[in-house]
Amino acid sequence: MRASFHFLPAADALTTDAARTALYLWLEARRQQGTFTLRQGGGPEWREELRWLGLDWNGEAASGEAPTWLHNLPPIEESAPSPWGQWSGRTRVAELRELGVLPEALLNFLAVCAWELPAPSGELLSREQIVELWSPQHLLRTPVRFDFERLRRLNHAWLERADLDRLLELSLPYFRRVGWLPPGELSPLVRTWLRDVIRAVLPGLDFLSLLPPRTRLVFDFQPESFLRFPESREALEREGAREVIRAFGQRVLEDSWLTVERFHQILEQLKRQTPWRGRNLYQPIRVALTGLPFGPKLDDLLPIIERGAELDLPVRVKSCRQRVLEFCSVFV
Repeated sequence: MRASFHFLPAADALTTDAARTALYLWLEARRQQGTFTLRQGGGPEWREELRWLGLDWNGEAASGEAPTWLHNLPPIEESAPSPWGQWSGRTRVAELRELGVLPEALLNFLAVCAWELPAPSGELLSREQIVELWSPQHLLRTPVRFDFERLRRLNHAWLERADLDRLLELSLPYFRRVGWLPPGELSPLVRTWLRDVIRAVLPGLDFLSLLPPRTRLVFDFQPESFLRFPESREALEREGAREVIRAFGQRVLEDSWLTVERFHQILEQLKRQTPWRGRNLYQPIRVALTGLPFGPKLDDLLPIIERGAELDLPVRVKSCRQRVLEFCSVFV
């Protein structure tokens, strides 16, 4: 007779503690070629979260086996204080989903948060790898903290590996919430452009909910607000910053569209005609175009900005020419 491993959540909302228990039971059912069943009745919320995590079940039952090791599983204790807040085993999976954690990242995190991985497996594990490596003999018995830094690191890695079309679909609620995208189906032109926006900021993205603040330099360029950032002020206070921006602005205003090729031509001209190099040359220009002295490569951003200025969006993306005009009116 096949062993049956039964999951019985304590509440309708699935917590990280409960999700970890469900994952370990699901893994054990596969290790023993048994079945993974859920309690009968209850609300649909936690079932939806299990589906989101990819934990399929074989049906519903009133009871099932509870392995001995399950009773010794330590709870996930509260995380160390951080700017992200505090998290624990009581944190609902729905909160992490809203933060923009991918299901494969959370599954990876839950698997390793109380499980001593066999060397040299590494930290980043797919669902298939977790199934292959799983053994309850390597479970920890001592208390474990919710390691939010590890979750951030794992989610960043899985975001970088995710398909861009999938990330685009997952990003839409976050962009629409701040009013930057229209409701309904996006045109192919907007979808292609938005893919490029996401691709440009992806190397520095930890959670999907951070897409609006990370892409504000594209959608919502406001020189006055960006000048409040200490890093931007510092770049503009360096010797030669006003001269660089003035000379750069004069050349940008000669064209209606700033191409990457034209941008590099202007940089070479400024190198020949001014004494400024390195960050004294490059950072003031970055601030004038994006508001910040750091971020995605300008070679990637410039085409995105210029194409975005021609799209029909709820907020108007400002062209490079308009950005330079507005910035110079405030700063120079």
